[in-house]
Amino acid sequence: MKKRHLEGYKRFRKEYFKDNKKLFNDLILGQKPHSMIITCSDSRVAPVKILSGVPGEFFIARNIGNIVPPYETTKGATQSAIEYAINVLHVESIIILGHSECGACKHLYHKKTEDEKHIELSHVDEWLTLAYPAKHNAILECINNPEKNRAEITEKNNIQLSIQRLMTYPYVVEALENRTLEIHGWWYNIGTGDLESYDYSDKVFKKISIEE
Repeated sequence: MKKRHLEGYKRFRKEYFKDNKKLFNDLILGQKPHSMIITCSDSRVAPVKILSGVPGEFFIARNIGNIVPPYETTKGATQSAIEYAINVLHVESIIILGHSECGACKHLYHKKTEDEKHIELSHVDEWLTLAYPAKHNAILECINNPEKNRAEITEKNNIQLSIQRLMTYPYVVEALENRTLEIHGWWYNIGTGDLESYDYSDKVFKKISIEE
């Protein structure tokens, strides 16, 4: 164990755990998260911190690019997490949380240089084929508008794509029809701390106000 890991654990036990003993005693009895968050593996995105949450509030699935695979695709970790969140935990919300400066979305446009030929990324490349529609739509949107931010458009398209893919899960559709579930698409700006939420009516992302 590295020193930084040990020091972090010590602070957790001596401070946070000690100050929240009742919370952890309650968590022994089980979890009842109100929301599922599907977000990126990127270390800069900390959903519990962003939402000022506590352990037990959020059921979190992370993967490269906050991608929701189609329901019919060979089952994997993300599909299993969605299934469990809806059918066992009965979460009230699913949030697709994308972010700025997304390495996965940047990788969609990257061409390996000679110096990078030795880097093995076959699993990453295969996984990111699921995000190709987000890339293609961004290219079309920017082709006659070079001043547009292609990276940001790709990131937001990718969030919308994941929302659309959730609609291929029959139990997700059923929960929506029964009004026991909401789906939200959020884009987090790492540099400003802003959150933007996808507006289904206007089909655009709108900044979430922090004013009372």
